Amino acid sequence: MAENQYIGIGYTKKTHGLKGELKLIVEDRYLEDFLKNERIFVDVKGTKVPFFITNVRGKGEMILKLEDVDSLDVAYGLQSREIFLREKDLVPDHERELEIEEETLEYEHLTGFLLRDKNLGEIVTIEEVLEMPQQEMALLKYKGREVLVPLNERFVVTVDDKTKTVHTDLPEGLLDM
Repeated sequence: MAENQYIGIGYTKKTHGLKGELKLIVEDRYLEDFLKNERIFVDVKGTKVPFFITNVRGKGEMILKLEDVDSLDVAYGLQSREIFLREKDLVPDHERELEIEEETLEYEHLTGFLLRDKNLGEIVTIEEVLEMPQQEMALLKYKGREVLVPLNERFVVTVDDKTKTVHTDLPEGLLDM
């Protein structure tokens, strides 16, 4: 039998509360698949570990409760991890009920990627991609404070999905503002 094929459907963010819950982002196109499955797989040191879903609440950024994840310490080890479903667990197209809106943010998938600048080298992981009226911005925690970096063709040189790295050429002083 063929090896399971896993599809990345989103990622965990920070812990929520003290009972082992996690904030979770699921890509819109996989939302129905996620909601119709009773388990997900979390990437832990390169291994897809199955977890049964006890409860999910909220929209957009959801709050996830997993079976056997009952403390902040256990949940802490699962934050900022990619989550997967097996390909065979996806809902067949002819059975889909939710209408999916196409993703509007071009750089949204870069959350969790490492930002590496041409001049400064490795900077920090992108916490979140925000939609601003003029453009998308990467939210970074840099030198103890939150910094917004514009995500556009002028500054983003390349994106390496394999190593989850965004290579940039930022204007001098941008991170000091």
